[in-house]
Amino acid sequence: MPQMMPLFWMMMIILTITLLIICSSYIYFLYLPSLTFNKSKLSAPCYWNWK
Repeated sequence: MPQMMPLFWMMMIILTITLLIICSSYIYFLYLPSLTFNKSKLSAPCYWNWK
């Protein structure tokens, strides 16, 4: 059992980093069009076409 602990912690760290990257990119793509919509009208349609 003690041999499994480093692997477990490495998996937890990788999972946490992956979740952080996914959440930050999701928030970034969600809020970027609303912030830049007033400056350029092309941002929102491009965002919707991305999805």
